Amino acid sequence: MVIAWNRGKTSINRLLHIIPPKTRGMRESTCRFPYEIMEMVTAHLVGDLNALKAFSLTCRFCYLLAVPHLHHTLTLRGTTPDKSRDKLKPVSKLHGLGLAPLVKEIRVTRAHYVGDCWFVPPAFSRRSLRHFSAFANVQALILQNLNISRFIPGIQHHFGHFSPTLRSIVLVQPRCTPRQLSYFLSHFSNLDDINIYQPLRHPHAIVPGLELVPFSPPKLRGRLKLFEFTWDETWADLITVCGGLQFCYMDLRNFASCVPILLEACAETMETLRFYTIGKWSNASLSVNLS
Repeated sequence: MVIAWNRGKTSINRLLHIIPPKTRGMRESTCRFPYEIMEMVTAHLVGDLNALKAFSLTCRFCYLLAVPHLHHTLTLRGTTPDKSRDKLKPVSKLHGLGLAPLVKEIRVTRAHYVGDCWFVPPAFSRRSLRHFSAFANVQALILQNLNISRFIPGIQHHFGHFSPTLRSIVLVQPRCTPRQLSYFLSHFSNLDDINIYQPLRHPHAIVPGLELVPFSPPKLRGRLKLFEFTWDETWADLITVCGGLQFCYMDLRNFASCVPILLEACAETMETLRFYTIGKWSNASLSVNLS
């Protein structure tokens, strides 16, 4: 959800240490409570968005404490099948208010009745792409029905700016080939966590000659979650380009032939392994602590 609370770009710049504060301290002029107490109050309200918004309206000091949490997550929703460029307006709005550096997570979703994902290269105008590239502190991407095939070979053009900071990625029913998926993931050299749910093979989107981008440390050392994932080629590619995998935790649901290659690659770093099987009549799970 995008919340356009605008107290001026000067306040945001001071919060981000772009502009030094005035001589008179912020605490002295705007709040009589100890700073540590106000931080505890803010932390208590983080899970309640409405309460956090009300808190931010109390005074300037409360606003500056609340604003990083208010703009932590940017959600871009596909609610109608037309006017896809209008759905990128929140990107330009946050950029205009100087709030883009506060965004740490971006979610791209679509309505169930929309036939195809609206988040495709034609949806970006030159201006919106420039504003989208200004999100330089994003640590998590959650992408629903991303048609990776449509972004090839220009993935670096649209997603390359996330590489220095991105630590976690969630792909819900991505549309691509196994090689395109590994090519996409290889662009984020600082990834720790990968979640992939039911990838959809794109039969008419084969692009030959895709060269994966070499990784730099750290190399996928967090958590791997897979749901109905059967593509051995993707992990073979990533193992080659990364020089191995270092996942510590694995959650595998309805796993298939890719499991042996993953277990062999992560044998030295694996701490917890969970298997889930989901059938028509029953569910079963097995958790193994290897630490």
